[in-house]
Order: sequence, then structure tokens, then C-alpha cells
Amino acid sequence: MNGSPYYPLALQPWPREMIWGGRNLERVLHKTLPPGKKIGETWEAWDDCVIENGAQRGKTLGALIEKDVNGILGAVVTAQHKCPLLFKFIDAQDDLSVQVHPDDAAAQTFDNYPFGKTEAWYILHAEPGAAIIHGFQYNVSPEIVTDYLARDKLAQLLATVPVRAGDVVFVPPGTVHAITKGIVVAEIQENSDLTYRLYDWGRKNPDGKPRELHIAKSLQVANFKRTTEHQIAPLTIQHDSGAQQFLIACRYFALERLDLRAPFTALHTQGKFVILSLIHGAATITFGANLSESVTARHGQTFFLPASLGAFGITPQTETCQVLRAFAPNLRADVIEPLLRAGYSASEIARLGGRTPEHNDLLPLVANPPLQSS
Repeated sequence: MNGSPYYPLALQPWPREMIWGGRNLERVLHKTLPPGKKIGETWEAWDDCVIENGAQRGKTLGALIEKDVNGILGAVVTAQHKCPLLFKFIDAQDDLSVQVHPDDAAAQTFDNYPFGKTEAWYILHAEPGAAIIHGFQYNVSPEIVTDYLARDKLAQLLATVPVRAGDVVFVPPGTVHAITKGIVVAEIQENSDLTYRLYDWGRKNPDGKPRELHIAKSLQVANFKRTTEHQIAPLTIQHDSGAQQFLIACRYFALERLDLRAPFTALHTQGKFVILSLIHGAATITFGANLSESVTARHGQTFFLPASLGAFGITPQTETCQVLRAFAPNLRADVIEPLLRAGYSASEIARLGGRTPEHNDLLPLVANPPLQSS
């Protein structure tokens, strides 16, 4: 790798102990976790993650970005020189709080923070009967929600949705939501930890005091309309090397799942950073001149590919090999055009942008789609 920072950077996960966490990330993703702790999240690709391989070993991703922001982030440089995305795994061994996230404008207004929190979940594991909370099952109002909170009956208003492994859920800002017990998810989101807790099941901290709530802020940013659609139907393009599933697409991120049965070599960073995470099996990531260099990727491991890396490939090393790929997309070039060429309709493609028109970034683009290539 000759000292260059432009190679697949293996990142050391940042584990976070949570009151609702557990040990399922060991079982589902083969993670090595701190002993005796209830780990709720591992932050896999984030500014403070330490690089584990190559010439940049021991440095943080954030330090590398600060030194070479254009080479590492490429076309999606932020004013703060921070990675604009955060990728994590979540293990819910108990119900998370019912919460809501602000959009960028609200985050700047209420917390003087540059990013709001748009996020999406890919369900990796769900125990029988597992469900999520995703919006309201009725049209409500701040007054109605306040009344139900006061009577400890908020759950009666919430939309509870059964989930299973492979489901995809988009959580735009303003969506009241919760991951409940028995679920492991991969989450891609804006690089923000702003969470407004609306309700927490009467739970207390280890010191016996109730966990902090943010009811006033929650009511200012929440979407009170009934939620009618909860999961997103992926769209698949078949290649000789395997299947490329488009899971979600918005202005901040696109998320794909690659199911590989042979080397997939026609890949390129296109001047944008890429996050790769092995959710099943093992693979070799090839790069460099004629893809002559390689790094090994194991089950549960996450890599950050700098924007200036250029061409790369993924070669499966196991019979079943599944990789999540996340990046900040050019929606026309990276999502709409390949799906149109594959024969999908504009309405099918638009559904990758979620249920809420005001947050669906694909709608205005597919309403006036580009010409299909001959």
C-alpha cells in the first residue's frame, strides 16, 4: 500500500454500553465485545473510529479526513470536515425509548448542531414476534399526544409493525419510532447523535432516577400524520457475479446489499467515499493498479473506502457472502439510471425514497427521468 491513504481502511468498532443492550452482536455478527457489558451499539464507520490496517494504522478516520478531506471524502465534503454519515449496528435486548429526530434546520435551531438525523434500518435478526414502532396509527396532534402521555397511554397511538430479517425501514426526521426487544439492525444515518426521547416506558437509570425526556422538543419536530407504509421493497439488479439490491435512497445516503457468488470487479468509488460491511461470510476487497492489491474482510467487519481509491472489486471467500454498501449518492446516476435500464418503473424507483413526500428525494427526479441509454 506504499504509505498511501487510498486503500480500504479497516475500522475498529466503537462499542457503546446501553441500558437496553445485550450480547447479540457476538452471535449475529461475530463481534468481539467488552466482557460483562450490555452493548447496545457498535459505531462501525465514524470519525473517531481507529484504522486497524495498513500505513494509516492507529490513526482515526477523522484525523485522516482533516489531513486530506478531498481525497478521503471527495464530492461530499462538509464545512465541518466531518464524515457526513455514521454506520452502526444495534442490538436491542430491551425496548428502546420512543423517540424522534430533528431535521437539519431544527438541529441547528434547537441544538446549534450542523446535522439532523435521517436514518434507515436493515433488519439483520428478529426474534419471533419482534416488532418496531414506526409513526402513529392515527392522525394526531400535539395536544392529543400530550394528553396520552399524561395518562401513560401513548402506546395506544403508536403504529407497531412486525419485522423479520431482511426488512428495510426508512426513518426520516420527525418520525416517532422505536426499535423493540429481540432485534438486531444495521443502521445508516446522518452523522448525528441528536435524539429527543418522547417516552421511555417508565425506565430508570442505574442511579434510580428517571431517564431524561425531551417532550417539548419532540412535539416541535414530530410528524403527527398517520403512517400507512412502513417497509421499503428493495429493487434487485442481477449481475453475473450476483445480485445487487437497492434498499434505500435519499439525498444523504444510499444503501445496497450485494449477494455475491463470484468476483464483482466492476466497482468504482466515483469520487465519493464508500462504506462496506460484511454481514455474512467473508470476502477479499481488491484495489490498486489492475486490482492487484487486496485486503481480507471477515464477517461483521466494516471498511471505509476513500473517495480517491477509484476502482475496486469484491471477491467472495465463502459460499454465502453478503455485503452492505453505503455511500452519499448522485441519485440520478447511482440509483435512477441503472434501475431504469434494468426495467423498473419510475413509481417503483420512487418507493426507495420512503413514504413521506416531503422527505422523498427521488420523487422530483423520477417525475422527469433521464433518457434511458440504448
